[in-house]
Amino acid sequence: MTAVTELFERVRRLSAFDGDARAALPALHAHFAADFPDCSVALLLVRGEPPGRCRLAGLIGPDGTEHVPNLDPNGERGELPLFDDALARRIVENVAPHVIAVPPPERASPLAQALFAPASVLAVPLANAGALSHWLAFGSTLARRFTGTDLERALLHVNLAASLIVRPIALKELTRESERRRHEIESLAEIQKRLLPDNPRIRGLAYAVHWQPAATAAGDYYEMTNLTAALAPPGYDAPADLWGVIVADVSGHGAAAAMEAVQFDAILRTYRGGGDPPAAAMSYANRYFFSRRSRGHFMTVFAMLYRPDTRLLHYLSAGHPPALHRRGRTVRLLGEADQIPIGVLRDYQYHNHSLALAPGDLLVLYTDGVVEARDGRDAPFGLDRLRELVAAGPAEPEALRDDIVAALRAHQQGAVGSDDQTLVVLRIDA
Repeated sequence: MTAVTELFERVRRLSAFDGDARAALPALHAHFAADFPDCSVALLLVRGEPPGRCRLAGLIGPDGTEHVPNLDPNGERGELPLFDDALARRIVENVAPHVIAVPPPERASPLAQALFAPASVLAVPLANAGALSHWLAFGSTLARRFTGTDLERALLHVNLAASLIVRPIALKELTRESERRRHEIESLAEIQKRLLPDNPRIRGLAYAVHWQPAATAAGDYYEMTNLTAALAPPGYDAPADLWGVIVADVSGHGAAAAMEAVQFDAILRTYRGGGDPPAAAMSYANRYFFSRRSRGHFMTVFAMLYRPDTRLLHYLSAGHPPALHRRGRTVRLLGEADQIPIGVLRDYQYHNHSLALAPGDLLVLYTDGVVEARDGRDAPFGLDRLRELVAAGPAEPEALRDDIVAALRAHQQGAVGSDDQTLVVLRIDA
C-alpha cells in the first residue's frame, strides 16, 4: 500500500465518524497516531477567551487513554479548566501552526503538567464557522520530536480531519434540535385541531369543510357554532337554529401564525355578547387582539350570523376575500373587503351588512390560499375559476366541496399548497 493510499484509507475511516461528540477526540488521536506516535493530543478552546488564555476541552494521553473527556467541546457550560500560564500563551499567541520547545522550568507550569510535561509541542489552529475556535496541541517528551514537521501540510491535514469530525457533530445536533422543534410544532398543531369545530349539529343548515395547512400548523382558522341557546330571543320558536360562522387567515403561515390563530380563538371565547354580532364580536376581538408589543401579524376575517326567524344573514369582511352567494345558478360576491383586518387599529369599530336568504341558497367561504394557489407556470387558481365551479356545481355541500378541492389539487399538482387553505360550503335548508 502506497503512502497516499494509506492516507486516503485513514481519511475514509475518519469520514465514517457518526457525530458522537464524546468520541471526537479519540477519533482524531487514532487518526494521527501514524503521524505522531506516542504523543498526547489536547483540544484547547480559545473562542470567547482573552488573548493568551485557553480552556482544556479534551485530552488523550500518549498511550491513547482519555484523561479529559470531550464532554463540552464548545465550552457551552463554561466549566472547562482555564489556563493562562506561559505555555498557554506561547501555544495560542498567533494564528499560525508552530513548534514549541518547552524548557525544563516551564514543564512545571499548570498547562504543561496537564499535558504530561512535554519537552516539545506542535500547536495547530482549528478554523470553524469562519473563526479560530480551538487549537490542537500534540505533546511529546522528546525535545526534537516535531523538528522538520511540514507546518503547512500539518495545518491542512489537521483542519481537514477536524472538519470530518465537526460536521457530523453539527449535523447530529441540528437533527436533534429539528426533531425537538418538530415535536413542539406538532403539539401546537394538535392543540389547534382540537379548537376547530367538531361537526356541530345545526338545524336548517347543511355544510362541508376543507381545512388543509401548508405546514404542520396553520394560520387559517374557522369556527362554526349553534347560537340558539346564546342569542335566541325569548319564546324563539323557529324550525331552524341561529348559527354563526367565521373563516379567518393570519398573515403568514406555520407555527407563528398558528399561535396567533389560537390566541384569536381564546379571545373570541371570552366574548359575552352585547351590540350587534358579528360586528360587535369582531370589534371586541380586535381590541383584545392587541398586546403591549407590536404583534407583527394581522388577521383577515369573514364573519356571519344567520337568523332563520327573519331569514337575514348578517355578515362582515375584515379585509378577507369575498364570500360567494349562490341562488339558482347565479353567484354574487359578498363583503368585498370594505373593512380593515383584525390587528391594524385597536379601536376600530366593525359594522354589519345584511342579506335576505332563502332555502336552497349556498354560501362559500374560503381563504386566499385557495384562490392564490399556483400551478407549474405560476398561474393562480383564481376567483373567477372558483366562482364558475360554484355556479355550475352540485347543490349538495359535500359534493360541491369535493369538486372544488379536486380542481384545486389538479391545479397545484398536489394536496398541499404553498399557503394554508380553508373552504367552507353552507346550504340553507330552513
